[in-house]
Amino acid sequence: MTGSTTTVAVCQIRSTGDPVHNLDISKKVIRKAVEAGAKALFLPEASDFVHPSASESRKLSPPLPEHPYTLGLREIAKELGVVISVGVHEGPAEEEGEKERIYNTHVLIGKEGDLLGVYRKLHLFDVELTKAASEDGTVPPPQRVGESDRIIPGKEIVQPIHVDGVGKIGLEICYDIRFPELSLILTRLGADVLLFPSAFTVKTGRDHWPTLLRGQAILNQTYVLASAQYGAHNESRISWGESLAFDPWGKQLGRLRSVDDTPPGKDEEIEKAYDESGEFFLFDIGQEAVKSTRSQIPVAIQKRADVYGVVGENVKK
Repeated sequence: MTGSTTTVAVCQIRSTGDPVHNLDISKKVIRKAVEAGAKALFLPEASDFVHPSASESRKLSPPLPEHPYTLGLREIAKELGVVISVGVHEGPAEEEGEKERIYNTHVLIGKEGDLLGVYRKLHLFDVELTKAASEDGTVPPPQRVGESDRIIPGKEIVQPIHVDGVGKIGLEICYDIRFPELSLILTRLGADVLLFPSAFTVKTGRDHWPTLLRGQAILNQTYVLASAQYGAHNESRISWGESLAFDPWGKQLGRLRSVDDTPPGKDEEIEKAYDESGEFFLFDIGQEAVKSTRSQIPVAIQKRADVYGVVGENVKK
């Protein structure tokens, strides 16, 4: 790639129900990636914890100013002079009157440990996934996932945030990827990097995940970075994994394992690695790829707003 570039790391971990343990894992993978040359690091959705109990999740989720996991990452960002993107659970302010639910939040931390951006997930994963019939022909009931039972939906799109050496970053989370309006709006507002920290289910990860990500990169002519949770968090929850990154042309820049590559519990060394510090891959990001792609296929100036309007025209720069 010609032009100035910056080395970044896409990280994959397996969070447990213990935020203290997960902070330790996160710090270790950050330190390893920085030692390898990373200047910005991207961690998954729900990096602070994945807990099966809604009531315990509420207890583990204070507001951001007093959020131990986030404060821990702010400290290491300042210590190492790096930018960190991460998904956490954020408790609402007392005046909001929410006693049971919390926010699914994407935090962007600057080199000085400051909060550059805070985005609360707009689209919540409320679905019923069908399961294959068993060998005797019995069809099990669908798997219901109701994220809104425990998560408060966000209400705002966060303006793309400029990060030196990386570009203008658009913040999204996981299920947001199925709603192209948000990416279109962020791109119109100037984003040349879209982030999707995630914890995809195995069924949807296997069938949809890489296709959705590559499609976002090609259609929006942006980098797409997707750090993912991997493996069995507890008895009731397994995440697909397969952290990925694509450039604005749709070229894959890196990939980490999915549970189909190595089923949880089948390789003791891999299980130990995720218990201790997860994994990461590095690649160089640069604005030349964005400029080149958009100059070759100038979709931004070819849109027919006179025919079909502008998606999110009420959202201003």
